[in-house]
Amino acid sequence: MYDVSDKLAVITGGTRGIGLEIARHLLTAGAKVVVNGRTSTAEAEQLQSTFGKDRVKIALGDVSKPAEATSLVEDAANAFGRLDILIHSAGGPVPGSVLALTADSWMDAFDLHVHPVFHLFRAAHPWLAKEGGSVLLISSVAGLRGCPNSVAYQTVKGALIPLAKALAFDNASAGIRVNVVAPGIIRTRFHAQMSDAARDHNIANRILLRREGNTSDVAEGAMSMICNEFITGEVLTIDGGMSMRVTA
Repeated sequence: MYDVSDKLAVITGGTRGIGLEIARHLLTAGAKVVVNGRTSTAEAEQLQSTFGKDRVKIALGDVSKPAEATSLVEDAANAFGRLDILIHSAGGPVPGSVLALTADSWMDAFDLHVHPVFHLFRAAHPWLAKEGGSVLLISSVAGLRGCPNSVAYQTVKGALIPLAKALAFDNASAGIRVNVVAPGIIRTRFHAQMSDAARDHNIANRILLRREGNTSDVAEGAMSMICNEFITGEVLTIDGGMSMRVTA
């Protein structure tokens, strides 16, 4: 198994939600982390307070901008003298059907969810290849199965899967593994606007395990993909069985 002790992880979207919880799991396992977000959060600052500024750095920036994605990686690697784990968790909802969605919203979805991987990976490659590194992309079951009024979100989350497979194929000889986790309904800020009726319907009719997921469920799955040295180019679905069920 891949030992993360003293290794450095850079996590986009790491100041809240799933990214933050993966950071917490990595820190508990002995890693150091750079958590990135557009703005800081009380949760990220508490994480830094708990584990110390020598192990947790909060790097503010917008990775949808190529220069900021590149500088995030370069600054982190230069500051710590290494970069071993790269996780792209930045994202957000993009509601709207193809007729309702604006052209700008469509392009913005790619700028945040897909295009950063190109710039992050290219900047990280020399560091990841030094001793063999692990890359993890956070997709969604929406990228695997259809859902209403989210054409852009489904498309960009789905695009991360062949992107990861291509990176895994091309960079295995450098010892770099690339994998994907695809969460289902995880109770974070992303689902804050979900009505109680929708929540109850999901639990009663869609999720086989009869509960919503939590960020720890995803982080534990993420750790297995990061640490298992014989997994690359794969997708781990973490949705309580929702995506395999045919239902109303």
